[in-house]
Amino acid sequence: MSQKIDSRMGVFDAVMWGVETDPLLRSVITLVVMLDKKPDRKVLLQRIEEMTIRVPALRRRVVGNPMSLVPPRWESSDDFDMNYHVRFRKAANTRDEAHVLDVAEHVAEMDFDRARPLWEAIVIDGLKGNKAAIVMKIHHAITDGVGGMAMAASLFDLTNDPSQRPEQELPKLEETGKEDAMERITGGAELTAKTAIDQTKAVVGKGRDIVSGTVTDPIGTVKSGVDWTASAARMLAPASTPMSPVMRGRSLGVHFAILEAPFDAIRKAGKANGGTLNDAFMAVVAGGIAKYHAAHGVSLDDVAEVRVNMPVNLRSSDDDGGGGGGNRWVPARFPLPLGPDDAVARVKELHPVLQQARLEPALEISEPIFRLMTTLPRTAMTGIAAGMMKGTDVAATNVPGPPIPMFVAGAEVKQLVPFAPKGGAAMNVAFMSYNGKAEFGVNLDTAAIYDHDVMVRCLQESLDEVVAVGQAAG
Repeated sequence: MSQKIDSRMGVFDAVMWGVETDPLLRSVITLVVMLDKKPDRKVLLQRIEEMTIRVPALRRRVVGNPMSLVPPRWESSDDFDMNYHVRFRKAANTRDEAHVLDVAEHVAEMDFDRARPLWEAIVIDGLKGNKAAIVMKIHHAITDGVGGMAMAASLFDLTNDPSQRPEQELPKLEETGKEDAMERITGGAELTAKTAIDQTKAVVGKGRDIVSGTVTDPIGTVKSGVDWTASAARMLAPASTPMSPVMRGRSLGVHFAILEAPFDAIRKAGKANGGTLNDAFMAVVAGGIAKYHAAHGVSLDDVAEVRVNMPVNLRSSDDDGGGGGGNRWVPARFPLPLGPDDAVARVKELHPVLQQARLEPALEISEPIFRLMTTLPRTAMTGIAAGMMKGTDVAATNVPGPPIPMFVAGAEVKQLVPFAPKGGAAMNVAFMSYNGKAEFGVNLDTAAIYDHDVMVRCLQESLDEVVAVGQAAG
């Protein structure tokens, strides 16, 4: 009989799962790995097997609780079948990158089989030049972008000879115990009561800190309290209507595109203007959106900013996220300036805006808020999330990747491109560094941006401008 272990889903993971009562809020991460040749099938399956052992959620299905009082559990799946989750196919049609993206789009649009673990991979060989690709799809409830890279370490080698990989001890594969309906109700009631007490203490504790501070620093504490309250209002305010006048529609349709540039040029574009790599990345996004609006006859005088949703990573330098599993981020939601037209000035203007977004005082209570949301019925949770997410114009995420070449089952990784979920936004632009290159995975909603070729061109022009700034600085 399997031992009963604590397999309750984390609060951030539970919200990612729970809001999918509304299909437009689906949280699916798609990773495209372009390879120089066909990987060794036996070695690849062995590597994926190791990954599922290191990240137990890859072998478990999600089991909810009656009345949805608490986060669901990760429960060992009796039907775990590697052949279902990993499929091999020959390339068709153009046999190039466009075909790989067609496959990735189709996979991303489809919902998971909720009776199975929430991931799948498709290995495509027979591309032009005998190249290959892997399209991996994983639910956001399992991990975030940074955790996903830690997870993918199980797949990667440092050379093209898999036999040179050092022996690594695998953790013991743990099976979760099963709970019947009555046990779930009882456990749910107990955890709900504890959650309400703990999170009330957390929020009240914040208020007590503000009040007690008035004794030693009355002026500073009052200002801190005002700032914290204003920050909480910004973070929690409903925003169901997009700020953009042209990117309004929302649908399940997706269009994927890849942009690529020298990583060092983008880094220098940020550093040379007193900013950061993330400032330069967001300057690319803001510039592309501004150009797209201009192509539709909308100037910066008509719309000066759009609403962005950007995750703030909570991992410390020594936090591996439990082998990559689980989410460690909070959402920063704020207006993103689209001007000025000049790329150098745009980087400078964005720096204080992005810095403020990452230092919002109320971000520290995100976990208590998310935890309280998990105690609501899924329809209520989804309604709250939809009110905060569907008015987002663009989501953007920045994930550091390997700085050196990686190999998968004897094949070299030529490109490593993430496509993050739209989450109610018109598009999501995901930025990842890999082996000296900056890879941009652009996920567009085809109802919000029907002329996706225009948006991709506008983003490319903005990227070229930022790269030129970095090259000049270098």
